[in-house]
Amino acid sequence: MPSHPPAPSRRSAPAARTAPPRNPGAGGRPPAQPPAKRKRRFLSWSVVLSGLLLLVIIVVGVGTLAYATTPTPSLNANALKATTTVYYSDGTTVMAELNDDGIDRKPLTEEQMPKSAKDAAVASEDRTFYENKGVSVTGIARAVWGVVTGNPDLGGGSTITQQYVKNITGNDQRAYTRKATEAIQALKVDQQYEKDQILTSYLNTVYFGRGAYGIAAATEAYFGPTVDPTQLTHEQAALLIGILPAPSAWDPANSPENAQKRYSYVMDAMQKMGSISADEVAANPTMPEAVKQEKPKWFQGPRGYVLNAIVKELAAPGYSFTGLDGINRTLKTADDVAAAGLKIVSTIDAAKQQAAEETMGDTKVFPAKGRPETLRAGLISIDPTTGGVVAMYGGPDYLTQPFDAVNQGMAQAGSTFKPITLLAALQNGTTDGQKVELSDTFNGSSPQTFGDTPTTNFSNEQFGNINLVKATADSVNTVYVHLNQEIGPRTTAKTAEQLGITMEDNSTSALANVLGSSAVLPIQMAQAYAALANGGTVHPAHYIQQATVGDSDVYVVRTDPNKGEKPFKDDAVADTVYAMQAVTKPGGTAASIGSAFGKRPIAGKTGTTNKNRAAWFNGFTPQLQTAVVLYNSGPNGEELSIPGWGGVREVTGATYPTRIWTSYMQKALKGTKIEQFARPSEQVSSEPSPTPSATPTDTASASPSDSVSPSDSPSDDGDGPDGGDGPSNGPSQSGPGQNQGGNQGGGQGQNQGDTTDQAAGPPGLADRVAARLGQARPGPGATGAPAGGQAGGPAGRTQG
Repeated sequence: MPSHPPAPSRRSAPAARTAPPRNPGAGGRPPAQPPAKRKRRFLSWSVVLSGLLLLVIIVVGVGTLAYATTPTPSLNANALKATTTVYYSDGTTVMAELNDDGIDRKPLTEEQMPKSAKDAAVASEDRTFYENKGVSVTGIARAVWGVVTGNPDLGGGSTITQQYVKNITGNDQRAYTRKATEAIQALKVDQQYEKDQILTSYLNTVYFGRGAYGIAAATEAYFGPTVDPTQLTHEQAALLIGILPAPSAWDPANSPENAQKRYSYVMDAMQKMGSISADEVAANPTMPEAVKQEKPKWFQGPRGYVLNAIVKELAAPGYSFTGLDGINRTLKTADDVAAAGLKIVSTIDAAKQQAAEETMGDTKVFPAKGRPETLRAGLISIDPTTGGVVAMYGGPDYLTQPFDAVNQGMAQAGSTFKPITLLAALQNGTTDGQKVELSDTFNGSSPQTFGDTPTTNFSNEQFGNINLVKATADSVNTVYVHLNQEIGPRTTAKTAEQLGITMEDNSTSALANVLGSSAVLPIQMAQAYAALANGGTVHPAHYIQQATVGDSDVYVVRTDPNKGEKPFKDDAVADTVYAMQAVTKPGGTAASIGSAFGKRPIAGKTGTTNKNRAAWFNGFTPQLQTAVVLYNSGPNGEELSIPGWGGVREVTGATYPTRIWTSYMQKALKGTKIEQFARPSEQVSSEPSPTPSATPTDTASASPSDSVSPSDSPSDDGDGPDGGDGPSNGPSQSGPGQNQGGNQGGGQGQNQGDTTDQAAGPPGLADRVAARLGQARPGPGATGAPAGGQAGGPAGRTQG
């Protein structure tokens, strides 16, 4: 292995140069040349400057490219969400906050944003906010120094603008690329918006804990709903802004020590910035007390059905609007409404809604023991002057049973449809051009057949020749099917449509449609009767007065209370209502209501459908309409009979529906003025004169004493809550188990029905058959039958 000379020592002197030989020998090598001296090369200033310039160009170019290609930040889904608040009709009492996925945000405008919150945020989060361009070099340096020294109070490196960008984009990745993009976007935001716009948007989107996004929601979450966020004090603002870096961990309920420390820090920072005085800091050393957080379940209980109806009403038309943040929104779903930041003022009256819920929960009125689990119960109350729903009960608990008995479920209308045929007849006359009047008389015997429609009264009761007021009071099926034949069932269907009722297609041309053979929505029946109550103007039933974008004056929807259609003549409506008042007078199927309300006029109609599948009372005063319905549904939506329970053998319109209606309306009308209905075109008795006329006439005689006048004072006819809807005309001739007026058909609970399939009972006419008016309108194809005849077919008996 060749050896190598040892390396010279770094301390040794340099080797001496070897001189070339003076006399090189012949043929020898030329003398060695000394090594060339190395020249030291230095970069010229021009080269350095050129390199630096190139570097700057590259950096600027990359930066320019990055700035040009980085989009202005857009809001993510969560940043768009803001809490929609629903109010009762007074516009101040909160019914619910429609928090979506736990996000609670109530944006404020620049004018509404409290100065105290702005001052606290700038002092605590970004003291150069009003000077920087969206990013802060000094802020970054301060943050780095805070990390080195372990002092978190020096803050983070992000400006308020950068934090806002992070909030609205939802990008929270821990990466340098994210920070770089965030810085560029902050620069763009700073260029496009004023500082107060940025600060307001930041305070509307930042998370404060307790599910609250934005200063307004945080104010409610920490200090309660009674504190106005626009009037936030410096102390309250200091607490809220102080916990921002770690809102859940520093929540006063979780860590009062840290919350107090942060409060003191922000107060001192505001004093240093000149926002508050040293005296104010000294006078408030302790943070303000925060309330205990309570998150109500807004949709729990009966109120949930109301809220669901409100949300659906707003979402269905697909309203579009621009939010306070400048973002365009379209309401298509319930979630869209809940997260749109709207202020919805409903038509629901808080006192009446409470009355409805209390009534439906009163087991003395509506017994719970033995009640079928499948029973649906609904109540809806409408202001006739506007169509606004003032109270609604769709079920016991929306969260556990979301099926809405009023707005979703359908039930056959039963005899509550008869007034619609009466209105159709009084409005349009017969198919051969004859005018129909209340005094017109019809054959009320049972059974009868009209065309191919056999018809029977409840319990096959016989009424002889009676006028339309009497036929309405006693809900006489044969008279009403006969009347429907004379005007044509399509006329009834058209009138129902004008009132806002959607009928099943197979019912529009059927004679039996007068008996409520079509399944209908309770809210539509309520709307129809509300039109009768106000004189004939049809206002669509609705739950919303107005919806605005937050507290602004930007309307998403505003209901015009004067908007409505009046397709009916005044006399036709007044006469219909007059006849319906006879239902609640002595002798009517709901006489107990007249007894309960004294001199206050009440018009309405009971109804029970085939095989007791549904039972109704729909009635009104001039200022308030209310419909109550019970119906029974199977697991697949099939209609089931309602079995008796709670001491009521047979559930009809005159039992629980009438009880519920009475109890609710007594609460709802308490303290209100007694108003009168419009006078009818003629005063007609609901009971014929004692002695038949020797010569038949077309007009029923009536004396002032036995006229059904709106101002008559009713007397108790014995139609108690457990009794039936049977007629009770005159003094009682029976014991406690029988209806007054000579109805011997059964005990207490033997009700006048409108069901078609029940077996015919005893005629029960002993003291009344002779007291009928003599002229009956001969309907085409109508055939009478003797008292006690057999029940007819599908258009048989419906309950009155």
